[in-house]
Amino acid sequence: MADLFDIVISDSSADRPAFRQAPVGDYLVMVTGVKIVKANTGTQGIELEFTVREPMHTEDMTGVDLAKCRLRDTQWLTEAALPYVQERLTRISPKTVGNTIRDSIDILPGNEVIVSISHETANRDGTPLNTPRLKVERYYSLGWYGSNKKVA
Repeated sequence: MADLFDIVISDSSADRPAFRQAPVGDYLVMVTGVKIVKANTGTQGIELEFTVREPMHTEDMTGVDLAKCRLRDTQWLTEAALPYVQERLTRISPKTVGNTIRDSIDILPGNEVIVSISHETANRDGTPLNTPRLKVERYYSLGWYGSNKKVA
């Protein structure tokens, strides 16, 4: 077997299309994972990890590989945010109603929801990102979105 350090570098980047982040808009996503997280301040939350399934818009998707688009959203659990977190979890799965947030962690994976995505172009400290980070802005239940479309 040849020593990999002796392989000549070739310009194969032209053969590979450049990665393009999903454009801003609404997407059908599936919850693939949920875990409890804790901020440096001690605030607890739940981090939702999604697989982007399909766009719900007509924007140009040339060069976008949805399988490579990473999407996470953290719901911080504070007294003030609790009603919003409960509403978002209910939009993901009505089966969460009547359960604790801890029990909902087992209910959420595998459920589909429509999310409105925007782009973050810089870190919190202001340093720019090379590739925009996807950010969840809103959650829409499948039933509501199907009957009301983009009225929101």
